[in-house]
Formats: sequence, structure tokens, C-alpha cells
Amino acid sequence: MAAPKHARWGLALALWLGIAAAAPSGDLRIEPVSLTLAPDAGAASLWLSNGRQAPLHAQVRIFAWTQQDGGEVLAATRDLAVSPPLLQVPGQGRQLVRVVRLAPAGPATETAYRLIVDELPAAGATDAGRLRYSIPVFLAPAAAVAGPRLSARIEADGRGQRHLRVDNSGDRHARIANLSFVGTGGREYLLAPNLAGYVLPGRYKHWPMPEDAGEPPYGRFQAEVDGTPTVLVPAPDLFGGR
Repeated sequence: MAAPKHARWGLALALWLGIAAAAPSGDLRIEPVSLTLAPDAGAASLWLSNGRQAPLHAQVRIFAWTQQDGGEVLAATRDLAVSPPLLQVPGQGRQLVRVVRLAPAGPATETAYRLIVDELPAAGATDAGRLRYSIPVFLAPAAAVAGPRLSARIEADGRGQRHLRVDNSGDRHARIANLSFVGTGGREYLLAPNLAGYVLPGRYKHWPMPEDAGEPPYGRFQAEVDGTPTVLVPAPDLFGGR
């Protein structure tokens, strides 16, 4: 069952905020910044660290995660649970959080989830300045699978805005960082610095193209995919018209 509309907007925002979950700019630090449960693992752990002097209160939830029409979709799940769901991290201290598998071990395909951590206001405080973090969680399949297999194309939406579309026809998610598009004359257009996002197996994701990035069929996509520099040259027949 999908989350309510207002919740989906908030959770979509969390996906962007979660990119910097381990950055030192906030008072809350989460490590590791992603989790993968092995086929026979019943649980995994992460730590929430509090950089401020006062205690920090938080709520932890987990949602099934997929991608549809190039965007992110979160929904309620009974495959996993988190413990504790409500917690207090002492000042300059840390708190262990466990992600517990409820579904049978060893799914046939890789499945993806998002762990959402919401900072809760202290007693008498307002909601202003509260942070939300999002951590990807993956359940590895029982049998070994091939890695991600990416292809790229450029598409135009109904308003004429062009997007770089990256499809993953492989069996495992792809982690994309430092995403850029190199257009006519070799000019590089940075689309998403640092962690650009994930493309789940059998899904695709969109990134907006700069207005002056040139016309097809010239150009190439380049990024770090799972830490490896990767270049994809879209075939001319994979470009959407304007």
C-alpha cells in the first residue's frame, strides 16, 4: 500500500537529504551510509552519533523502495523492521539501530528499501531546523547475480525540458556519483556532484539537462558507477525528439 500523498512528498525530500547523511554539517551522523543484508543474515546494524551537547531525539522507519517513471516511490513494508523505532541519542554519544529481517531469507532478486531517520523536536521546540536522513538498504538475493548494466538516452518531457535517462537492465543496483554530460565540443556539464543517486535493477532514473547542453546525437554520459569511472555514449536511436 503506497504512502499517503503528503507523506510521499516528504519522503521524496528525504531521498535528497539522505545523500549527505554522513556529512559533518549536521548534528546527527549516520554510519554506514548504506546497508546490504546477505542472503542468510537476519539483521544488520548502524550507528547514530550526536555531535551536539544536548540529547537528540529521533524516529526511525523503513519503507520498500522502487522507481517508477524515473522517480522514487516508497511504500509501507513488512519485510523489515527497525529497533528501536524511537530513540534518544545522548549528547556527544551514539545509539545502535538494528534492521531486522522479517521476510524469508534469500529473495530471488535484489530488493531495495529506504531507512528514514527523522530528528524530533525537543520539548517546547518548533519543527524549524529539523533534519531528515535517508539510508538505502538492500537485501541480497540467494543466488549470485550479475552487476548493473547501464544505458543512457536523452528524452524530452511535455514541456520541452530535456532529461538524461539512465536505464539499468542488470540484476543489481548501480550507485552513481559525480554525474556529468559532455556535449558538443567536449564541454562538460555537471548534472549532480558527489552522490547523484541510485538506479535500481530493471528501473531507470532521470536527471535534468542544462538548457545549453547541445543537441543530439552528440554527447556522452560519464560518472563513477559503484566507484568505477564509466562512460556511456547514447546511441542516436536512443535519443528522444524535442
